[in-house]
Amino acid sequence: MQRKGSAMALQWTPTWEEVVVESHGIRLRVKRDKETKLLACPICGEGDNAIYFFSVEDLIRHILSHTKRIERHQVFVPTKPIEEEGEEEYEEE
Repeated sequence: MQRKGSAMALQWTPTWEEVVVESHGIRLRVKRDKETKLLACPICGEGDNAIYFFSVEDLIRHILSHTKRIERHQVFVPTKPIEEEGEEEYEEE
């Protein structure tokens, strides 16, 4: 982390590198800060609203929480079954 004067800064200027992390058979391409080793959520992105993690497991749990939010808002549309060929009846003149 960068220091300003004698006090430690509350913010830092991250230097991101793209890395592939893996845990429990899940592989993710994420950005990791070179100095702090913090991992950025690839869905939330970087910046003011970003969420950072020290461990891959915590990052995976967070990404799974994104899918849980989406599942709550799914809308199921009833579909008509596709008729098999040859079942349609045609009227003959």
